[in-house]
Amino acid sequence: MRIFLNRCKLLANAKINLGLNVYKKEEDGYHSLDTIMLPIDLNDELEIELFNRKGSLKIVCSDKNIPVDNKNILYKVYKKFFESIKKDEIEINIFLKKNIPTEAGLGGGSSNAAVFLKKLNEYYNNYFNIEDLIKIAFKIGSDVPFFISNRTSRVMGRGEFLKEIENKFKSSIVLIKPNFGISTKLAYDEFDKLESVKYSNLEEIEKGLIRNDIYLIEKNIENSLEQAMKKEHNLKLLKDSLKVILPNKKFFMTGSGSVLFTFVTKNEIELTETRLKTFLDNIKIFICNIQN
Repeated sequence: MRIFLNRCKLLANAKINLGLNVYKKEEDGYHSLDTIMLPIDLNDELEIELFNRKGSLKIVCSDKNIPVDNKNILYKVYKKFFESIKKDEIEINIFLKKNIPTEAGLGGGSSNAAVFLKKLNEYYNNYFNIEDLIKIAFKIGSDVPFFISNRTSRVMGRGEFLKEIENKFKSSIVLIKPNFGISTKLAYDEFDKLESVKYSNLEEIEKGLIRNDIYLIEKNIENSLEQAMKKEHNLKLLKDSLKVILPNKKFFMTGSGSVLFTFVTKNEIELTETRLKTFLDNIKIFICNIQN
């Protein structure tokens, strides 16, 4: 007999990068980075059921293209958490409704992982403090520590060093998801071929967030991985089209892509969305706000 203990519905939000500085591959094959991440209110939904008996994790996902076996990052969370607390694994069911696009640079998988990890820790009476939870999160994925704190932050190293940033920036955000994705591996492989890289001035972006200065923020955004992918035909075509459709707007790639974003005032949202829908095919548009 299964005794039901706990059921909850949790939201896992996306992020965007305001500038992404990637540095040369190190001897162990990894890259150090320096970036500013903002949480935004585009959310995946996780319905989680926990039972008080030994068992395993079962995942059901609304997106049939996402694996639900041990390739899913939620399995990595499950295994790593119970390994860390040295307790038997219990039966857990998760239904994951995907609203955050994949291969988009929005951190959806990492956010799912962080939300699940925090729920497990809460279920076991906050077994780990926040510092130890971030250490576990880093073993799961480089973006997962950010989503543990889930505050506007400077993220450095390989994702394990976080500095919260005061954020007074007021803007809505339009996300454009084309009908293609960009794999993180491909973006980094192409980055390694670059002869020169233009880097963001992240200190100036920090000032822009504190001062609510959109000009200062936009002026200093660069994305090393976007530079690496600039010859990618579909991405180049999309950016060239956007310059014609909305010449007064600046569009930036978040993370490893393929989502592009721009900042808009409330008065600009309707016109921006209308022009994008009129002149571009095979895209999804999301209107979001900064979450903190």
